Amino acid sequence: MKNYQSKSNVHSHTTFVDGRDSAEEMVQAALALGFHTLGFSEHAHADYDDCSMAPDQAPLYRAEVLRLREKYRRRIDILLGLEHDWFSPADVDGLDYYIESVHYLPAGEGYFSVDWTRPKLEAARDAFYGGDIYALCRDYFNTVCASIEGTRAQILGHIELVMKFNEKRDLFDDADARYLGPALECATLAAKSGRLVEINTGAVARGHRTQPCPGEAMLRRVREAGGRIIITSDCHNSDFLDCHFSEAAELARACGFKTAWEYRGVEQVEYRL
Repeated sequence: MKNYQSKSNVHSHTTFVDGRDSAEEMVQAALALGFHTLGFSEHAHADYDDCSMAPDQAPLYRAEVLRLREKYRRRIDILLGLEHDWFSPADVDGLDYYIESVHYLPAGEGYFSVDWTRPKLEAARDAFYGGDIYALCRDYFNTVCASIEGTRAQILGHIELVMKFNEKRDLFDDADARYLGPALECATLAAKSGRLVEINTGAVARGHRTQPCPGEAMLRRVREAGGRIIITSDCHNSDFLDCHFSEAAELARACGFKTAWEYRGVEQVEYRL
């Protein structure tokens, strides 16, 4: 097994939701990069999520992905997926794969997003947790654990998303036991689930972070617990289809991983980092 940089990305968004480029523009960009596989994973509909796909768009999305699959079938494998938020009621049947993610937590009579903006996250901390950011983080990781135990997804999306706005460690201390304890419990459960744990570079592309999600501590625990990883860019822009892939692979190696996994067509294939 030779060292190899992945030419596959199965976490991508288009103009069907909050992406910048059309699905076909994404395919053309993937071809220019020499990709063999591109998976589309639009946000499944949820009433509380303004960035999710409207119900009347879902059949159009599926039809477009299948059209592109046929049009480009001799040049690249196109996969039909979804990114499903844990509290979404959306249908996940008939897909090649889907990603289970936690973007929202229930609070009061609704939900709040952990990754919309830092001011909104701080407002939720103050309104629902009495200013205790560690209680919010614990709730987040407990919810991720519930999603891992309850999902049928093939991929677990950005399991440390709550770190998105904490690049400077000025929102909370991620080495504090109040944070690290629940985070490592979540990483252990993710690894033992047998599902692919995503190393997600989307926050790097959008300028919020310099390293992918999850970070080193959680990745080391995933490796120690025998977990499998997949590198994705969570791209909302065709320019970032393979954003930070080499750096993500370097981080994985530093955490003790020898191999990662990717999709080649509908098959999950292991490769050496």
